[in-house]
Amino acid sequence: MQSQSIRWRLVLTYFLIIVLTLSLIGVYIVNSMQQYSVNQKKIQILSQANVIAGYISRYQDLSKESINYLLEQQQVASDCRVLMLNNDAIVTYDSNNGIMEGKYMPVPVILDAIAGNNSVEESVVSDDDMVISAAVPIIKDKISVGVIYYRASASDTVGLMGQLWITIMMIAVLASLLVGVISFLMAGIITAPITRLTEQLEKAADENGDFIIEKTSGGEVGRLIESYNKMAKKVHQQEEKRQEFVSNASHELKTPLSSIKLISDSLLNVQDAPREMVEEFLTDMNVQVERLTRIVDKLLTLTRMDNPQSVSRMEFQVADLTELCSNITKALRPLAEQKHIELVYNPQGTIYSKIERDRLWEAIYNVVDNSIKYTKEGGKVFLNVYKDETNVIIEIKDTGIGIAKDELYKIFDRFYRVDKARARETGGTGLGLSIALTAVELHGGNINVESEEGEGSTFRIIIPITFK
Repeated sequence: MQSQSIRWRLVLTYFLIIVLTLSLIGVYIVNSMQQYSVNQKKIQILSQANVIAGYISRYQDLSKESINYLLEQQQVASDCRVLMLNNDAIVTYDSNNGIMEGKYMPVPVILDAIAGNNSVEESVVSDDDMVISAAVPIIKDKISVGVIYYRASASDTVGLMGQLWITIMMIAVLASLLVGVISFLMAGIITAPITRLTEQLEKAADENGDFIIEKTSGGEVGRLIESYNKMAKKVHQQEEKRQEFVSNASHELKTPLSSIKLISDSLLNVQDAPREMVEEFLTDMNVQVERLTRIVDKLLTLTRMDNPQSVSRMEFQVADLTELCSNITKALRPLAEQKHIELVYNPQGTIYSKIERDRLWEAIYNVVDNSIKYTKEGGKVFLNVYKDETNVIIEIKDTGIGIAKDELYKIFDRFYRVDKARARETGGTGLGLSIALTAVELHGGNINVESEEGEGSTFRIIIPITFK
């Protein structure tokens, strides 16, 4: 329906443009032609009046018969009228049976001719008739002795212009109809891609339909389809991530809650439970509560990092990165020692940069903590800090279980864990690396990973040096 509406709007628009254009052109042509014809008629009448005045000036005391003969020789039409007047504007001759003879005619063109000037004027009698009047002086011996007043109808000119106007309007109507048909066909061609696009969009809106639209047109519609497909893919990916996130978060939260529920039910069902049993159950419950707290804390951290307002309130300050990494090493050394893992810190000089201390601490801490968790007893984890001309590189290298190549691109996804069984044992949430990457990206940096299964992994946190 929408495409049909566009089609008829295009047709109506073209039709109105053509009608208005042709009408304006027609008015201009008719007015121009009419003005030209009237001017030519004025010249013709004025010329005839001068010829008559010149002839009369060469002869004295011409009789009416002589003047009538002269008019016949000049082929003056029967619908024309010739008057001769003296300098007092009194009619001395009237070609129309002498009706006006002896009468006073103070007509402007006559008075102007008495003053010695050639004069001509036009006057509209009716819609289909116009009269042109000309008056010229009769000069004898360089003295004006009277006036020739020539009056003729220009109805032929008006009629011709009327016919011309009708012809132009007929052409305008035919041209408008032709343009209407052509524009209707062209509008169909123009709106056809929009119609197909609308149908495809309606199918894509169906839950069971494919959200990707096949590109069947070029030009603007083709670019529109490409833009829509890009947007649809991004929205679809975001929706998949959202659903996966909600599913994973629900699962992660459900596990400790189920354990707490099971423990509490066991305690309630045991009559006069021994103190040792109660303490053991409460200890297990406390472990699950701590695990639940860690999950909630990490979810809150991700939420803050995803919130543009929270990011805008982050305070970046110049800090010593080698000191930051040294403090992280001290905080994680007890965890490494519990697993008999050697944690080696190797800074290369003092390095300063402008950072958001808490966010970057969390990023480095999570990566090092992850390396310790996935390194077997007796292994090693190295924390190296160095810089090049533009970046600070924080390298975390371990001798752990490694990561398969087909899983490398997944490890920064939320809730993703390479070894889910080991993660459950160590209390992992699958959020640490995601938080780390988000924090590093807030600093304009990135995290690179190299890994071999059974050999270990190397994480490089790269952030630009914003202070030298």
